Amino acid sequence: MSIGLFDKNLLLLQRSMDLSVKRNAMISSNLANQETPGFRAQDLVFEDQLDRALNSDQPGPLKTSHSRHFDGAQREPLETVEGQQINSFNPDPGMDGNTVNLDKEMAKLAENQLMFQAVTKAVNWKFRMLKSAITEGGR
Repeated sequence: MSIGLFDKNLLLLQRSMDLSVKRNAMISSNLANQETPGFRAQDLVFEDQLDRALNSDQPGPLKTSHSRHFDGAQREPLETVEGQQINSFNPDPGMDGNTVNLDKEMAKLAENQLMFQAVTKAVNWKFRMLKSAITEGGR
């Protein structure tokens, strides 16, 4: 029997943090290459994939006796969400073909950092609640 200490909300928070770190690296790469001729700025989008995995009507992967049963009925597990790497849109690339826009990249970096901090606070809160339940339950 599973106690369920680590529910899908914690898994969602963990995956959000992992993907936020991945996005941070991508934005940092964009900033480091802002003077590189022909460099195409990239971004990582993952919010929609996380939302689909979390809010799927399916309760989870189905066990089947044959590979052709219930074709397409499985939802994407949260653990497998990797995000989608896209080229950042810049309607005004530089003369050298570089598409990095310093202001946009800095804004994305700040937004990503705020999201990471918010998710970190939520994870810390969940663990504080768990610790409180353990210590108070033993009294």
